[in-house]
Amino acid sequence: MSKENGSGRRSGPSLELALLDLPSAHPCHGCGQCCHYIATEIDNPSSFRDYDNLHWYLLHEDVCVYVDWEGDWFLEFRTTCRHLTPSRTCGIYEERPQICSEFSWDECEKSSDEPAWKYRFESYQELLDWLRKRRPKAYEKYMRARRKLVRKRREASGAASASPPPGA
Repeated sequence: MSKENGSGRRSGPSLELALLDLPSAHPCHGCGQCCHYIATEIDNPSSFRDYDNLHWYLLHEDVCVYVDWEGDWFLEFRTTCRHLTPSRTCGIYEERPQICSEFSWDECEKSSDEPAWKYRFESYQELLDWLRKRRPKAYEKYMRARRKLVRKRREASGAASASPPPGA
């Protein structure tokens, strides 16, 4: 890849080499772990709607929610990048998105002795268990609102005798 040097002319090739064949000593060699998921930051839940959204997320396969060591909340989708090569390197290294460029191997979970998260929820029940233990007032408030919502739905459908919602 060449760059424009300000005069409108292109300079020589970039010093950035394609990440197709990494030396075996490189920490990323044969890994590609960071290319097997997408995580996007979400708001720290504080309302019924926020917790209900977490419930919805966790109903889906290959989705989890986690809280990192700084207390930030993330929604993670386990999905592999289309451009991850069989040797677990980037097939579009020079054209990769900026977010990939900004991710550093020294921040990778593989380079650390601890997981990238402080709390991780793979299911709605795991979230409820954590909420009951760590945020008991929020848990009670959420469950009251959840029971009320479910009761309303059942009354509207004529199924008021059905079982209570999970975690009730």
